[in-house]
Amino acid sequence: MNYKYFAVIFALLVLCSCTKMDHEYAPYLKDGEIIYIGAPYNLEAHSGRGRVELQFTQSKDPNIIKYIIYWNNKNKKLEVPAEKNSTIQKVMVTGLSEQDYTFEIVALDKDGNSSTPASALISGQSLGADYEGQLFTRSVTLTNSKKGMSLAFVSVDTTCKFTVVTYRNIAGQAVQKKISDMAALTDTLADIDPLAASVDLRTAYVPVKGIDTFYAQKTETMSLAAGRYTCTGNMVDVTSAALTGAYPWNVTLRQVGARRLELYDEDYTKDVAHWIKSSGSNSSYGQFGVIFNFDENYNVISVVNKNGQPSGNNRSGELDPSGINKFDPVTKVLKVKYWMNENGTHRTSFDEVMTMK
Repeated sequence: MNYKYFAVIFALLVLCSCTKMDHEYAPYLKDGEIIYIGAPYNLEAHSGRGRVELQFTQSKDPNIIKYIIYWNNKNKKLEVPAEKNSTIQKVMVTGLSEQDYTFEIVALDKDGNSSTPASALISGQSLGADYEGQLFTRSVTLTNSKKGMSLAFVSVDTTCKFTVVTYRNIAGQAVQKKISDMAALTDTLADIDPLAASVDLRTAYVPVKGIDTFYAQKTETMSLAAGRYTCTGNMVDVTSAALTGAYPWNVTLRQVGARRLELYDEDYTKDVAHWIKSSGSNSSYGQFGVIFNFDENYNVISVVNKNGQPSGNNRSGELDPSGINKFDPVTKVLKVKYWMNENGTHRTSFDEVMTMK
Protein backbone atom coordinates (compact mmCIF):
# COMPACT_ATOMS: atom_id res chain seq x y z
CA MET A 1 0.00 0.00 0.00
CA ASN A 2 1.24 3.46 -0.84
CA TYR A 3 1.98 5.47 2.33
CA LYS A 4 1.32 8.68 0.40
CA TYR A 5 -2.41 7.91 0.46
CA PHE A 6 -2.34 7.57 4.26
CA ALA A 7 -0.65 10.95 4.61
CA VAL A 8 -3.24 12.66 2.42
CA ILE A 9 -6.16 11.06 4.28
CA PHE A 10 -4.68 12.05 7.69
CA ALA A 11 -4.21 15.66 6.58
CA LEU A 12 -7.84 15.85 5.41
CA LEU A 13 -9.08 14.48 8.75
CA VAL A 14 -7.07 17.05 10.74
CA LEU A 15 -8.34 19.86 8.53
CA CYS A 16 -11.96 18.79 8.99
CA SER A 17 -11.55 18.51 12.77
CA CYS A 18 -10.04 21.98 13.09
CA THR A 19 -12.77 23.45 10.91
CA LYS A 20 -15.42 21.84 13.15
CA MET A 21 -13.77 23.20 16.36
CA ASP A 22 -13.56 26.68 14.87
CA HIS A 23 -17.30 26.60 14.20
CA GLU A 24 -18.01 25.52 17.82
CA TYR A 25 -15.98 28.38 19.38
CA ALA A 26 -16.85 30.98 16.78
CA PRO A 27 -19.75 32.51 18.83
CA TYR A 28 -17.34 33.19 21.69
CA LEU A 29 -14.73 34.81 19.50
CA LYS A 30 -16.94 36.95 17.29
CA ASP A 31 -15.98 40.07 19.30
CA GLY A 32 -12.33 39.13 19.40
CA GLU A 33 -10.15 37.45 22.00
CA ILE A 34 -11.19 38.00 25.67
CA ILE A 35 -8.37 39.29 27.88
CA TYR A 36 -8.65 39.12 31.67
CA ILE A 37 -6.46 41.34 33.80
CA GLY A 38 -5.18 40.70 37.32
CA ALA A 39 -7.82 40.60 40.05
CA PRO A 40 -7.35 42.23 43.47
CA TYR A 41 -6.43 39.83 46.28
CA ASN A 42 -5.95 39.70 50.08
CA LEU A 43 -9.49 41.01 50.49
CA GLU A 44 -10.75 42.26 53.87
CA ALA A 45 -14.09 43.73 54.98
CA HIS A 46 -14.19 46.03 58.02
CA SER A 47 -17.57 46.57 59.69
CA GLY A 48 -18.84 50.04 60.50
CA ARG A 49 -22.00 51.93 61.42
CA GLY A 50 -24.09 51.80 58.25
CA ARG A 51 -20.97 51.22 56.17
CA VAL A 52 -18.27 48.70 55.29
CA GLU A 53 -14.65 49.44 54.46
CA LEU A 54 -13.15 47.12 51.83
CA GLN A 55 -9.40 46.64 51.70
CA PHE A 56 -7.44 44.74 49.06
CA THR A 57 -4.04 44.37 47.45
CA GLN A 58 -3.90 45.62 43.88
CA SER A 59 -2.61 43.56 40.99
CA LYS A 60 0.78 44.65 39.64
CA ASP A 61 -0.79 45.29 36.23
CA PRO A 62 0.15 48.95 35.52
CA ASN A 63 -2.75 49.39 33.09
CA ILE A 64 -5.49 49.07 35.74
CA ILE A 65 -7.26 52.41 36.04
CA LYS A 66 -10.29 51.72 38.24
CA TYR A 67 -12.34 49.25 40.27
CA ILE A 68 -16.07 48.59 40.34
CA ILE A 69 -17.57 47.36 43.62
CA TYR A 70 -20.83 45.41 43.22
CA TRP A 71 -23.30 44.29 45.91
CA ASN A 72 -26.99 43.41 46.27
CA ASN A 73 -26.73 40.94 43.37
CA LYS A 74 -25.03 43.64 41.29
CA ASN A 75 -28.00 45.97 41.70
CA LYS A 76 -25.69 48.40 43.49
CA LYS A 77 -22.23 49.47 42.43
CA LEU A 78 -19.49 51.95 43.22
CA GLU A 79 -16.65 52.98 40.89
CA VAL A 80 -13.34 54.19 42.30
CA PRO A 81 -10.04 55.07 40.61
CA ALA A 82 -7.06 52.83 41.23
CA GLU A 83 -4.66 54.15 43.85
CA LYS A 84 -1.35 54.71 42.10
CA ASN A 85 0.78 55.44 45.15
CA SER A 86 0.05 52.31 47.17
CA THR A 87 -0.39 48.60 46.56
CA ILE A 88 -3.05 48.51 49.30
CA GLN A 89 -6.34 50.18 48.44
CA LYS A 90 -9.25 50.95 50.74
CA VAL A 91 -12.78 51.70 49.59
CA MET A 92 -15.62 52.89 51.85
CA VAL A 93 -19.11 51.66 50.93
CA THR A 94 -21.64 53.86 52.72
CA GLY A 95 -25.40 54.17 53.08
CA LEU A 96 -25.85 50.49 53.95
CA SER A 97 -28.69 48.96 55.93
CA GLU A 98 -27.75 46.84 58.92
CA GLN A 99 -27.18 43.38 57.42
CA ASP A 100 -24.65 41.03 55.80
CA TYR A 101 -23.39 41.74 52.29
CA THR A 102 -21.36 40.01 49.60
CA PHE A 103 -19.15 42.36 47.62
CA GLU A 104 -17.50 41.69 44.26
CA ILE A 105 -14.49 43.79 43.28
CA VAL A 106 -13.77 44.00 39.55
CA ALA A 107 -10.63 45.62 38.14
CA LEU A 108 -10.67 47.41 34.75
CA ASP A 109 -7.80 48.62 32.57
CA LYS A 110 -7.62 51.49 30.10
CA ASP A 111 -8.71 49.20 27.25
CA GLY A 112 -11.88 48.11 29.03
CA ASN A 113 -10.57 44.67 29.97
CA SER A 114 -11.73 43.39 33.36
CA SER A 115 -10.57 40.87 35.91
CA THR A 116 -12.11 37.40 35.88
CA PRO A 117 -15.76 37.49 37.03
CA ALA A 118 -16.36 36.36 40.64
CA SER A 119 -12.62 36.12 41.27
CA ALA A 120 -12.68 38.74 44.06
CA LEU A 121 -15.60 38.15 46.42
CA ILE A 122 -15.73 39.15 50.10
CA SER A 123 -18.47 39.08 52.75
CA GLY A 124 -18.95 42.02 55.08
CA GLN A 125 -21.41 43.27 57.67
CA SER A 126 -22.91 46.71 58.16
CA LEU A 127 -23.80 47.33 61.82
CA GLY A 128 -26.30 49.60 63.54
CA ALA A 129 -28.90 49.85 66.29
CA ASP A 130 -29.60 46.10 66.46
CA TYR A 131 -25.95 45.29 67.08
CA GLU A 132 -25.56 48.13 69.56
CA GLY A 133 -28.66 47.01 71.45
CA GLN A 134 -27.01 43.65 72.19
CA LEU A 135 -24.01 45.20 73.92
CA PHE A 136 -23.66 45.40 77.70
CA THR A 137 -21.87 47.90 79.86
CA ARG A 138 -18.76 46.59 81.57
CA SER A 139 -19.77 44.55 84.61
CA VAL A 140 -19.08 46.34 87.88
CA THR A 141 -19.90 45.92 91.56
CA LEU A 142 -20.56 49.11 93.53
CA THR A 143 -19.87 49.40 97.24
CA ASN A 144 -19.54 52.31 99.62
CA SER A 145 -16.56 53.15 101.82
CA LYS A 146 -15.22 55.98 103.93
CA LYS A 147 -13.00 56.98 101.01
CA GLY A 148 -15.90 57.13 98.56
CA MET A 149 -17.76 54.84 96.20
CA SER A 150 -15.78 51.75 95.18
CA LEU A 151 -16.19 50.33 91.67
CA ALA A 152 -14.89 46.78 91.12
CA PHE A 153 -14.72 46.12 87.36
CA VAL A 154 -14.34 42.67 85.79
CA SER A 155 -11.77 42.07 83.05
CA VAL A 156 -12.83 42.54 79.41
CA ASP A 157 -11.63 41.50 75.96
CA THR A 158 -9.97 43.73 73.37
CA THR A 159 -13.25 44.74 71.70
CA CYS A 160 -14.08 46.73 74.84
CA LYS A 161 -12.08 49.93 74.51
CA PHE A 162 -13.09 51.99 77.53
CA THR A 163 -15.87 52.83 79.99
CA VAL A 164 -16.86 56.34 81.00
CA VAL A 165 -18.28 56.72 84.50
CA THR A 166 -20.42 59.79 85.11
CA TYR A 167 -21.30 60.78 88.68
CA ARG A 168 -22.17 63.76 90.88
CA ASN A 169 -19.35 65.14 93.02
CA ILE A 170 -19.48 66.85 96.41
CA ALA A 171 -20.07 70.22 94.74
CA GLY A 172 -23.07 68.83 92.87
CA GLN A 173 -21.28 68.88 89.50
CA ALA A 174 -21.37 66.11 86.91
CA VAL A 175 -17.94 64.49 86.63
CA GLN A 176 -16.69 61.92 84.12
CA LYS A 177 -13.94 59.36 84.62
CA LYS A 178 -12.57 57.18 81.83
CA ILE A 179 -11.53 53.57 82.59
CA SER A 180 -9.37 52.10 79.80
CA ASP A 181 -7.52 49.26 81.56
CA MET A 182 -8.90 45.91 80.34
CA ALA A 183 -7.75 43.92 83.39
CA ALA A 184 -9.95 43.52 86.46
CA LEU A 185 -9.55 46.54 88.70
CA THR A 186 -11.07 48.48 91.57
CA ASP A 187 -11.33 52.25 91.50
CA THR A 188 -12.66 54.64 94.14
CA LEU A 189 -14.59 57.83 93.43
CA ALA A 190 -13.19 59.85 96.33
CA ASP A 191 -14.98 63.08 95.40
CA ILE A 192 -18.44 61.61 94.87
CA ASP A 193 -21.38 63.14 96.71
CA PRO A 194 -21.78 60.97 99.85
CA LEU A 195 -25.52 60.85 99.16
CA ALA A 196 -25.09 59.76 95.53
CA ALA A 197 -26.36 56.21 95.15
CA SER A 198 -25.85 55.74 91.40
CA VAL A 199 -23.42 56.23 88.53
CA ASP A 200 -23.96 56.26 84.77
CA LEU A 201 -21.82 53.90 82.68
CA ARG A 202 -21.08 54.19 78.96
CA THR A 203 -18.93 51.39 77.56
CA ALA A 204 -17.32 51.69 74.11
CA TYR A 205 -16.80 48.73 71.79
CA VAL A 206 -15.05 48.39 68.44
CA PRO A 207 -15.77 45.07 66.65
CA VAL A 208 -12.87 42.91 65.50
CA LYS A 209 -11.44 44.68 62.43
CA GLY A 210 -14.18 47.27 62.87
CA ILE A 211 -13.89 50.94 61.96
CA ASP A 212 -16.53 52.53 64.19
CA THR A 213 -17.24 52.69 67.92
CA PHE A 214 -20.48 51.39 69.42
CA TYR A 215 -21.80 52.08 72.91
CA ALA A 216 -23.74 50.42 75.71
CA GLN A 217 -25.25 52.61 78.43
CA LYS A 218 -26.68 51.86 81.84
CA THR A 219 -27.29 53.47 85.22
CA GLU A 220 -25.89 51.37 88.07
CA THR A 221 -27.43 51.90 91.49
CA MET A 222 -26.45 50.76 94.94
CA SER A 223 -27.49 51.04 98.54
CA LEU A 224 -25.28 53.54 100.35
CA ALA A 225 -25.20 51.04 103.21
CA ALA A 226 -23.45 48.41 101.05
CA GLY A 227 -19.81 48.18 102.10
CA ARG A 228 -17.23 46.75 104.50
CA TYR A 229 -17.53 47.44 108.23
CA THR A 230 -16.03 46.93 111.64
CA CYS A 231 -18.84 45.63 113.83
CA THR A 232 -18.85 46.17 117.60
CA GLY A 233 -21.60 45.62 120.13
CA ASN A 234 -23.17 43.32 122.63
CA MET A 235 -24.81 39.91 122.38
CA VAL A 236 -26.82 38.02 125.00
CA ASP A 237 -27.96 34.41 124.59
CA VAL A 238 -30.52 33.67 127.31
CA THR A 239 -29.97 29.91 127.02
CA SER A 240 -26.21 29.91 127.67
CA ALA A 241 -23.82 32.43 129.23
CA ALA A 242 -20.96 30.57 127.48
CA LEU A 243 -22.16 31.90 124.13
CA THR A 244 -20.92 35.46 123.61
CA GLY A 245 -20.38 37.96 120.82
CA ALA A 246 -17.19 37.87 118.75
CA TYR A 247 -16.46 41.58 118.65
CA PRO A 248 -14.81 43.48 117.03
CA TRP A 249 -15.91 41.69 113.89
CA ASN A 250 -15.08 42.36 110.22
CA VAL A 251 -18.20 42.14 108.09
CA THR A 252 -19.56 43.16 104.70
CA LEU A 253 -23.09 44.28 104.00
CA ARG A 254 -23.70 42.80 100.55
CA GLN A 255 -26.53 44.11 98.43
CA VAL A 256 -28.98 41.40 97.35
CA GLY A 257 -31.88 43.68 96.43
CA ALA A 258 -32.66 47.35 95.93
CA ARG A 259 -32.95 47.88 99.72
CA ARG A 260 -31.93 44.47 100.99
CA LEU A 261 -28.46 43.68 102.40
CA GLU A 262 -27.05 40.48 103.84
CA LEU A 263 -24.51 40.34 106.67
CA TYR A 264 -21.39 38.50 105.47
CA ASP A 265 -18.82 37.22 107.98
CA GLU A 266 -15.27 38.01 106.78
CA ASP A 267 -13.47 36.54 109.80
CA TYR A 268 -14.65 33.02 110.60
CA THR A 269 -17.33 31.36 108.48
CA LYS A 270 -16.69 33.36 105.28
CA ASP A 271 -20.42 33.11 104.74
CA VAL A 272 -23.71 34.80 105.57
CA ALA A 273 -23.64 33.64 109.18
CA HIS A 274 -23.24 35.22 112.61
CA TRP A 275 -19.84 34.60 114.19
CA ILE A 276 -19.97 33.99 117.95
CA LYS A 277 -17.78 32.59 120.71
CA SER A 278 -18.57 29.41 122.61
CA SER A 279 -16.54 29.33 125.83
CA GLY A 280 -13.99 31.48 124.03
CA SER A 281 -13.78 29.30 120.89
CA ASN A 282 -14.98 30.28 117.44
CA SER A 283 -18.48 29.19 116.54
CA SER A 284 -21.63 30.37 114.76
CA TYR A 285 -25.38 29.90 114.91
CA GLY A 286 -26.37 27.17 112.47
CA GLN A 287 -28.94 28.07 109.82
CA PHE A 288 -29.02 31.70 110.89
CA GLY A 289 -27.93 34.39 108.44
CA VAL A 290 -28.94 38.02 108.91
CA ILE A 291 -30.63 40.09 106.21
CA PHE A 292 -31.48 43.77 106.81
CA ASN A 293 -34.33 45.42 104.91
CA PHE A 294 -34.18 49.22 104.59
CA ASP A 295 -36.63 51.90 103.52
CA GLU A 296 -35.77 54.78 101.17
CA ASN A 297 -34.36 56.80 104.10
CA TYR A 298 -32.04 54.00 105.24
CA ASN A 299 -34.11 53.06 108.26
CA VAL A 300 -33.93 49.34 109.03
CA ILE A 301 -37.53 48.18 108.76
CA SER A 302 -37.04 44.45 109.31
CA VAL A 303 -34.50 41.73 110.03
CA VAL A 304 -35.01 38.24 108.61
CA ASN A 305 -33.14 34.95 108.49
CA LYS A 306 -31.66 34.19 105.07
CA ASN A 307 -32.31 30.49 105.66
CA GLY A 308 -36.04 30.97 106.19
CA GLN A 309 -38.54 32.52 108.58
CA PRO A 310 -38.17 30.15 110.35
CA SER A 311 -35.29 27.99 109.12
CA GLY A 312 -35.22 24.21 109.33
CA ASN A 313 -34.13 24.43 112.97
CA ASN A 314 -36.89 26.96 113.76
CA ARG A 315 -34.68 30.06 113.89
CA SER A 316 -35.82 33.43 112.59
CA GLY A 317 -34.77 37.07 112.70
CA GLU A 318 -36.71 39.98 114.18
CA LEU A 319 -36.00 43.71 114.47
CA ASP A 320 -35.91 45.14 118.01
CA PRO A 321 -37.86 48.43 117.72
CA SER A 322 -36.07 49.89 120.75
CA GLY A 323 -32.90 50.37 118.70
CA ILE A 324 -31.90 53.35 116.55
CA ASN A 325 -32.07 51.00 113.56
CA LYS A 326 -30.71 53.37 110.96
CA PHE A 327 -27.77 53.84 108.61
CA ASP A 328 -26.40 57.38 108.46
CA PRO A 329 -25.09 58.07 104.91
CA VAL A 330 -22.98 61.00 106.16
CA THR A 331 -21.17 59.30 109.06
CA LYS A 332 -21.52 55.91 107.33
CA VAL A 333 -22.47 54.17 110.56
CA LEU A 334 -25.25 51.62 111.04
CA LYS A 335 -26.79 51.18 114.48
CA VAL A 336 -29.20 48.27 114.84
CA LYS A 337 -30.78 45.99 117.44
CA TYR A 338 -32.38 42.65 116.60
CA TRP A 339 -33.15 39.18 117.90
CA MET A 340 -32.54 35.65 116.83
CA ASN A 341 -35.73 33.81 117.68
CA GLU A 342 -35.90 30.08 118.27
CA ASN A 343 -39.17 28.20 118.36
CA GLY A 344 -41.00 31.53 118.28
CA THR A 345 -39.31 33.14 121.32
CA HIS A 346 -36.41 35.60 121.71
CA ARG A 347 -33.29 33.55 122.35
CA THR A 348 -30.41 35.92 121.48
CA SER A 349 -30.35 39.72 121.39
CA PHE A 350 -27.86 41.72 119.32
CA ASP A 351 -27.09 45.41 119.85
CA GLU A 352 -24.55 46.32 117.17
CA VAL A 353 -22.77 49.34 115.71
CA MET A 354 -21.24 48.91 112.27
CA THR A 355 -18.70 51.53 111.22
CA MET A 356 -17.86 51.60 107.53
CA LYS A 357 -14.21 51.19 106.59
